[in-house]
Amino acid sequence: MPFLLFLIGLLLLTPSVQAADSPQAARPKAFELYPATNDAEPTTFTKAAPEFQTDGKLWKFKYGSKVTLKIDASKVLHNVTPYQFGNNASWWSGKDWFMDPDRIEKAKQSGIKFWRWPGGSSSDNYHWDDKYGTHTKEHDGGDATRMTKSGMVLTDDFIEFCRQTNSEAIFTVNYGAARYMDVKYAADMAARWVKYCNIEKKFKVRYWEIGNEVYGNWEEGNKMAGKAQLTGDVYGKDLRIIADAMKKVDPDIYIGAVGHDTDDGGEWTGFFWWMRGLLPELKGKADYLILHQYFMWPFNGDTYLNPTNETFLGNLHKIADGYKSAGVMVDKYAPAEKGIPVALTEFNLVNASPEPEIQLLNGLFTAEVLGEHIKAGYVASNYWDWKNGLDAKLHGDMAMLASGDNSTPDATPRPSYYAYALYSRAFGDKMVAAESSDLAVKVYASRFSGGEVGLIIVNENDKNQTVTFDLAGFTPKGKLMGWVLTGKSLNEKQVSWNGTVGPLGGGGPFPIDPIKPYRGTFKTDKPLQLPIQARSVSGIILY
Repeated sequence: MPFLLFLIGLLLLTPSVQAADSPQAARPKAFELYPATNDAEPTTFTKAAPEFQTDGKLWKFKYGSKVTLKIDASKVLHNVTPYQFGNNASWWSGKDWFMDPDRIEKAKQSGIKFWRWPGGSSSDNYHWDDKYGTHTKEHDGGDATRMTKSGMVLTDDFIEFCRQTNSEAIFTVNYGAARYMDVKYAADMAARWVKYCNIEKKFKVRYWEIGNEVYGNWEEGNKMAGKAQLTGDVYGKDLRIIADAMKKVDPDIYIGAVGHDTDDGGEWTGFFWWMRGLLPELKGKADYLILHQYFMWPFNGDTYLNPTNETFLGNLHKIADGYKSAGVMVDKYAPAEKGIPVALTEFNLVNASPEPEIQLLNGLFTAEVLGEHIKAGYVASNYWDWKNGLDAKLHGDMAMLASGDNSTPDATPRPSYYAYALYSRAFGDKMVAAESSDLAVKVYASRFSGGEVGLIIVNENDKNQTVTFDLAGFTPKGKLMGWVLTGKSLNEKQVSWNGTVGPLGGGGPFPIDPIKPYRGTFKTDKPLQLPIQARSVSGIILY
C-alpha cells in the first residue's frame, strides 16, 4: 500500500513539472502580442477592414505611364501590430497643449496607439519623482529640474493621455543617473517608476528602455570628469542591475537595450565598438534592442547643403541595412541573443529641422519608412515626434503637429501625420509580398483578418501613373476604397487629403474622419488598372 500511495503522489506531481517545461509556459517575445486595451491580456493582434462606403467619392484620376504591381496575398512576410506605428511624446509639450481635446482627437484620428515617453535625450536627466538631489544642472548647463515643474507634462498627464487615446506606452528610464549618481540610485528610481505606473496607478506599461542614445557624447553621463568614457560593456553591466530591479517589481515587463547599427571603433560611427562591448553583457536581461535612424547622420546644421529630394529618398535603404547590421553583430558577439527583437524607437527624415521635414516629401518618405521597417523585420517604431517647434534658422520642424509657426494654425498636422492616418485605415494585420516594376513607385501590401487586401502605394514621380495589379492568393469582389495624400510639388508645405486642402501656410486639413474616402468598382475577369496621382501616397483596400 505505501508503494501505491507513492505512485499516486508521483502521478499527481508529474503534470505540474510538464507544464513548467511545456511550450505554453514560454514567455512571448517583446512586441509579439498586443492588448485591446491597457487592462487587457495581450493576444494576437487582428484587424478587420473598414466597411466599404457606398457614398464615397469616385476614384477618378488621369491615367499615366504603366506600372505593374505584383501582390501575393498568400505569402505572409510579417505580422503587423500598432506597435509599428508609434510616436514620441515629451514633457516639454506642456500640459495644456498636450491634453487639449483637439490634440487628443488628432491622436485618435491619426490611428497612433503607441507612444514613447518622456522625450529623447532629456530622459537621461529626467527624475520622474521630482527628486533631483545634487543633479540640478545638465551637462550643458541647463536646468534639469524644469522637466517636472508645474505646467509640464507629468507622468499622470501622460497616463491620462494614453487612456483617452486607448494607447500603449514605452517609457525611457534615466540611465544617466547611473553615471552622475550611481547604478543603485538609477535602478531604484526606475523600479519605483514601474511600481508607480503598473501598480499604484494601475496603468500597465509593458515596455521600458534603459536610457536614450547613451553611446553618444551629447547624452548625459557619456563623458564625465573623473570617469572613463562610457562604453557598451559598462552600460550592459549596469543594464542588468537596473533590469533586475525593475522586473522584481513587475516580472511581466520587457526591457530594451540601447544599440547601434555600426560595428567599428569610431567616436561618431560605431561609438568605441559599442555593440561589441554591449552584446556579450546582456546575458538574457534585455528583451529587445533599440535602434534610431536619422538617415543623414552625422549632421551639422551650420553646414546644411540642401540635399536633393532624390538624396533624401535614396536613403531609404538604411532601414533594412541597419536591421541586418544589428543581426550580424548579434551573431558575431553574442550568439545566445540570436533572434532578439529590434525596435526603431526614433526616426525622421534627417537629424535636424530643415524645411523638407514639413513638406510633402516627408509625407511620402514617412510612409515608405513605415512600410520598409515592417518588411525588414522591426517589431516597433516611433516617429520623432508629436510636438517640437519651428526651427528659426533651418525653417523646419521634426514634429508631426505644428507649433511656433506663424504661417499656419497651431497644431496643424504636418504631411507626416497623414502617412500614419493612411496605414491606420488601409493596412491590415499581415504584411504580404509585393513588388513594383518602377523604383519610383513603392508598394506595401497587407491582408486584413477578413481576407481583404490593403495597400500603401507611394508615387514619387511628378506625373500620374497607371498601376496594373497582378494579384495572387486573393480573389477580389470588384470593389475598392481609398485615401490619398498629395500636393502641388514634393517641396510644397500645403497638402491635401482626399482632395481637401490644408491651410495655405502649410500642413493638411483636420478633422479627417468626416472627409469621404474614394471608392470604385472594377471587373474581376481582367487585371485591375488604376490611375495613381502624381506625388502621392495612396491607401487602398481591395474588397
